[in-house]
Amino acid sequence: MFSKPKSEPNTGQTTLGAATQPVSFAAPAADPRRSVLHDGIRIEGNWTSDGIVDFGGTIVGDLTADTIILTKTGKITGNIRARHVTIEGTVNGSISAYTLSISAGAEVQADIGAQEVAIDFGAKVNGVLSITGKKQQA
Repeated sequence: MFSKPKSEPNTGQTTLGAATQPVSFAAPAADPRRSVLHDGIRIEGNWTSDGIVDFGGTIVGDLTADTIILTKTGKITGNIRARHVTIEGTVNGSISAYTLSISAGAEVQADIGAQEVAIDFGAKVNGVLSITGKKQQA
C-alpha cells in the first residue's frame, strides 16, 4: 500500500517511504505554455495567454498572446496582439506584432502594424500595412 508523500519542513524535498526526492516548483524556461484549440471551438469574447496559442477555431473578440499561430481552419474577427504571429487562416480586424508571417492561402482584412512582415505568394491581404523595421542603435 502506498502512503501519501510528506513534505519535510524547510528542505524543499518530498519524502516517499525511505526515498527523498527534490521538488521543483518552477516550469523550465525552455518549455513555454502552449494552448492548442482546433476547429470546432468557438469563442465569443477576448482571450489572453502568456504563452503560445495554436488556434484553429473561431473567435469573435480580441486575442492576445506571446505567440499566435492561426491555422488554416482558424478565423478571428477582432484584434490580434502578440510578439510573433503566423496567419494561415482568416482575420478580420487588426494585427499588432513584432514579427508577422502571412502564409499562402491566408485571407487577411486588417490594419497591420509590425516590425517585420513576410507575406507568401497567394495570400490575400487588404488593409493598411505599417512596417516599422528594426530600430537602429546609435
